[in-house]
Amino acid sequence: MGFCSSFNLVIKIFQSSWFWFFCFTLIFFLSLDFWSWGQQVSLTWFYLPTWLFYLLGLQLVLIVALLVFSLTFWETLSK
Repeated sequence: MGFCSSFNLVIKIFQSSWFWFFCFTLIFFLSLDFWSWGQQVSLTWFYLPTWLFYLLGLQLVLIVALLVFSLTFWETLSK
């Protein structure tokens, strides 16, 4: 299996509506952060709570997912 056929498989997966449904559902459930409810707030870098860094990381994942979604799933008018 060559690079071109592997690339076409990845593009096919990215064009599947089920992939994006599960991707955004997973990001939503990760944003609930239920495993750290009731934990003591501990301060880390710059005296900021750890959940803030988790939120920033999750937002970066969401940005990348939305970027890939908009580039691969939506049909453009020029096609």
